[in-house]
Amino acid sequence: MTRRLLLFEARRLIRHPLVWGAWVLVVALQTFLSRDGQPDLSMDPVNATGLFTCLGAAVLVVASLAASREGRHGMPESLAGLPGRADHRTRALLLAVPLVAGLAAALAMGAYLAIRLLSGPAGGRLDVAEPLTAVAAAVLAATLGVAVGRWARWLIAGPIVVAVLGFLVFTNPSNGPAGWLLPVMQVHRPDWPDRPSLVHLVYVLAVAALFAALALLRHRVRPAPAAAAVLALAVAVPAGAVAASTPEPARLPTNVDLTVEHVDSRVRERYFGPAAHRCVPRRGLTYCAFPGYESWIPLWEQAIGPVMAALPAARRAQAPAVRQVSPTWQFATPPAAIGAPMSWGHPDQLRLLAEDATFWATGLNDSARRHHDPRLGRLCDVRGQARTVVAHWLIGQVAPPEARRELYVDRHLGRQSGLDWGPAETGYATLLLAAPGAREKVVAHWDTLMKPTTTIDQALPLLGLERRFAAPMGATPCL
Repeated sequence: MTRRLLLFEARRLIRHPLVWGAWVLVVALQTFLSRDGQPDLSMDPVNATGLFTCLGAAVLVVASLAASREGRHGMPESLAGLPGRADHRTRALLLAVPLVAGLAAALAMGAYLAIRLLSGPAGGRLDVAEPLTAVAAAVLAATLGVAVGRWARWLIAGPIVVAVLGFLVFTNPSNGPAGWLLPVMQVHRPDWPDRPSLVHLVYVLAVAALFAALALLRHRVRPAPAAAAVLALAVAVPAGAVAASTPEPARLPTNVDLTVEHVDSRVRERYFGPAAHRCVPRRGLTYCAFPGYESWIPLWEQAIGPVMAALPAARRAQAPAVRQVSPTWQFATPPAAIGAPMSWGHPDQLRLLAEDATFWATGLNDSARRHHDPRLGRLCDVRGQARTVVAHWLIGQVAPPEARRELYVDRHLGRQSGLDWGPAETGYATLLLAAPGAREKVVAHWDTLMKPTTTIDQALPLLGLERRFAAPMGATPCL
């Protein structure tokens, strides 16, 4: 009897439009939201698990309606003449709904990760417990739905539980470590320490078993479901306590000058130890990535290679290593002349990395470090200097022609680097990009152009440009 009921409920759930509509929605939406980022196995499963709760919500509603159907519209009288008892139907639901829900979540996570892996080289390291948590969360939603349908047989009960859980999951970032007591914990960054993912997975599965036992106990107290409930509690309570006791990695003091000693001890060795980077030489330049991110080095080279190719050979030979930097712990990272980011994919990152290489090559980075004071809002004023024009010309080696104008008029990039320039520098750089033989002229007069005291007016004859813009020096030139 239970076997036939199981097959019936499984077929009904498989055909349910709400479940597979939610399946298509979460896969399509998560793929769309991550379209600009390079695949990162440290982050993609975590991000997807948060959105995949929508699939669990659909399963919870469908399961609660299925479990409560026999209390509606004259069903008690109709079912009274059948040989199967109510607990048989509950057992069938507890076997069918979690099975289909887990399979749907596994297929959704597998489809999403396959799409991501096919979209380019992946960085980071995969924690298998993270995608499995998405499957476990769907199973938990299924057993919770059956328990809700058995204990509260109102049609609105399932949607109310979904609304409450949805609010708690949405506000989870503000819950601190207590957020680990929910089915998903979507707060994470790629340079944070490993999450208590395995313990949390055990916790979610134990809570799922607890709700299954509670659904069976609705009919009558029997030894097997009672023992299962006690055992599930015995596992869930310590597992949840261990997960919730995990310290927040980014809780830092605000009244002291931060140093490497303030870095979370769990990440100190990974990002600051002797084996923190793995370095690879490519075309005369050394690229150093954190373990798992070596596959992104060719992508960084797309931003840095054109800039280096436009430099004089002597300056190119002085290039430092390109080192991946950790944004969360950047305060404790020695200043990197050329720093690669922890995420990749957005067009701005290509420009910013090219900007980093350019400002090193032209010496503007050193000037910014000496004069830029973010606390006072003071920028390094490099208006009117020839090297500023050359710097924008170098960045233009990376930006596509149709985007060059937007790149130069966007002064937000300059403010991020602590530099300030005006329309004359960007205007002359645009002209230099279109001028024939510009590279040969820049290389031939490199030493003169790189002097902070060389003005744009003095550089125009060297670059073969005519005077088009007023190029005043800054009020307090940054040398």
